[in-house]
Amino acid sequence: MASQKDLEFESGYVKMAYKRLEEIKQQIKSSMNQVLEVERGGTHQAKVERDVVVRSSLARLENLEIGDQALIFGRIDFQPPAELSEGESYHIGRVSVNSETMEPLVVDWRAPIAEAFYRATGKDTMGVKLRRHIFCNRDVVVNIEDEWLSSLEEDSREGYLEPPSPSALFSAISKPRTSYMSDIVSTIQAEQDEIVRYPLSGILVVQGAPGTGKTAVALHRAAYLMYTHRWRFERQPLLVIGPSSEFVKYISRVLPSLGESGVELHTIAGLCGFAEAAFEPEIQRRRLKGDLRMEKLLRKAVRDRERPLRKDLRLAFGRKYLTVTTEMSQELVRSMKRRPGPHNPKRKVIELRLSQLLAEQYLEGGDLTTEVRAVTNVISIHAGLEDQVAQHLPGEDGVEVAREVAAALRKSVEFQLVVERIWPRLSAEETLYDLFSHRALLKLAAKDILSEEELDVLTIDQGVDVKRHQWSIEDVVLLDELQTFLDEQSDDDVTFGHVIVDEAQDISPMTARLLKRKCPSGSMTILGDLAQSFGPWPNRRWDDILEPLSSKDHHMLELSVNYRTSQEISELADLIKSRYLAGSRRTKSIRSFPGGVQFIEAKDLIQRAVADAKDLFERKEQGRFAMIVPNKDSEALRREIDKEGLSEWESISVIGVEQVRGLEFDEVFILEPLSLVDDAERSLPALYVAVTRATNRIKIYSSQPFPNWLLVK
Repeated sequence: MASQKDLEFESGYVKMAYKRLEEIKQQIKSSMNQVLEVERGGTHQAKVERDVVVRSSLARLENLEIGDQALIFGRIDFQPPAELSEGESYHIGRVSVNSETMEPLVVDWRAPIAEAFYRATGKDTMGVKLRRHIFCNRDVVVNIEDEWLSSLEEDSREGYLEPPSPSALFSAISKPRTSYMSDIVSTIQAEQDEIVRYPLSGILVVQGAPGTGKTAVALHRAAYLMYTHRWRFERQPLLVIGPSSEFVKYISRVLPSLGESGVELHTIAGLCGFAEAAFEPEIQRRRLKGDLRMEKLLRKAVRDRERPLRKDLRLAFGRKYLTVTTEMSQELVRSMKRRPGPHNPKRKVIELRLSQLLAEQYLEGGDLTTEVRAVTNVISIHAGLEDQVAQHLPGEDGVEVAREVAAALRKSVEFQLVVERIWPRLSAEETLYDLFSHRALLKLAAKDILSEEELDVLTIDQGVDVKRHQWSIEDVVLLDELQTFLDEQSDDDVTFGHVIVDEAQDISPMTARLLKRKCPSGSMTILGDLAQSFGPWPNRRWDDILEPLSSKDHHMLELSVNYRTSQEISELADLIKSRYLAGSRRTKSIRSFPGGVQFIEAKDLIQRAVADAKDLFERKEQGRFAMIVPNKDSEALRREIDKEGLSEWESISVIGVEQVRGLEFDEVFILEPLSLVDDAERSLPALYVAVTRATNRIKIYSSQPFPNWLLVK
């Protein structure tokens, strides 16, 4: 146990570090203000330099902003060399703070020297003599806890299973949950730190059961990569993808608390430019839309819209009729289909070639027309042009006249309508909507790709206008794929230097293709738990999930210790998992919460569950609570909550099991446990996910008797 003298020393040191941090901030602000006070005139070079100083100053200030979090949380003392009596000592914190003489007062937790704070064990001290955990309330030291690793060299314990500083760890995991996730920078465990600091290149797959800290590790890895490879991510940002908008909101404050604001957080829908995407309840439709065959279907659907005329068309222009023959359109379409590249840019080439052919017709003669609308189509041809053709052709003047006629044709409404029939200008939304709502188009595109039964699954009614159509998450992925067939990549299309995907066990093959497009380098961190997969693609291996990424070289690490969920809940979760995943590994949980699992059979289960939730409210129970319910019962549950006056209680959420992945709560109420999803095949994985959302207590309500195997003694 640390002495009062140690406590006083650390208190003074922490206050000194905070004082120096404020001095650094003031120096940055002062330098920036000096630049801003300079007269705004000057050379272009001076303006550029001023803007660079301002941007870098603002970025530095943002990185130094730690809010209410403690600046310092640890210290490591190394064994001294043989010739010295004392070894080096470093204080570990959220950001780096140097003295005026550039001596390190606080070492950033991501720095290489700080690795020993997280990795050193009694079996491998990494040269560390003392590891000290410093508990602070901002700049006030509340307590310190020491571990003398040098005396544990003969310890035979497994380093990963005996986490350093149990007090710090248990204090962190025992706190009530809030609406936002907290960082774990002061309590990262050794196996977690290995993942956080794993090299950047290639694909890293992290398999971990619920409560092992996958999400926290993902976010701290993002912060570490930003610190270590900042130059790379200035050109291509780092992206973190979560499974739902609720999840993205929940994790949104972690990276700023670690001094990083440059990481982009998105759902798949948000990544594709959609604020929200509808949930697709039909599992067969979700499975089919995520199938790799959809790439062939979409490519074929675009090519089907590139079609020659079925019969000749006469186009009134000036004082003549021009004829677009089927042979002419066939040759144009044939040549464009041989040409590489997306669909829409080729339309310009079609317009150019067709207008040249028709200009030749116009100048060579043809049937006359007196239609007024035809004459008005001539925009840039001066009066009496036809009378001058003979004396200007051939020769340079003749070529110029032909160009003028072709340009005027391209401005003609009738000409553009003809081009639209041959090579229409397509948008992704309209193309996909037309494909799914017109059986003939779908059948043509799906020939030799999908069966008639699968066409039935994809076909939708022509209901609302395409602009008001509710796209599902699966649709959004297809729209992004379709866009690659329609238009070239623009400067606004962002690609990423590294992508971190959390809860990746249910990503579809088509979503994997999207990720590959967004991250051309193939540098990714993929995190998930195969046991939690209850989407349309059950019983997959990680190799199956990664196959569309064309990754032949990936490394896998596993998180083995459950820090969040109690032993009692973990035992129930393992029992559920064993019913559908043979040979699955049991979870190691480091904490217990006796009486944390209850089974309640009640005919009026909604009223009973709400009554129990109201009891929490009236007792002013601290924490975050969830009621996980089948989609069909969610409205009835919300009405009962409103009736009991709990609708304004922000601590409780009514949520479906599809949206709850990645989230955590102090207590969870599960209604109709074996009916959380519509089909029996996915019911047990869904229940496994629901049960493992709780840290302390779960109450499971059923209107039918529970199966004997589920009742844990």
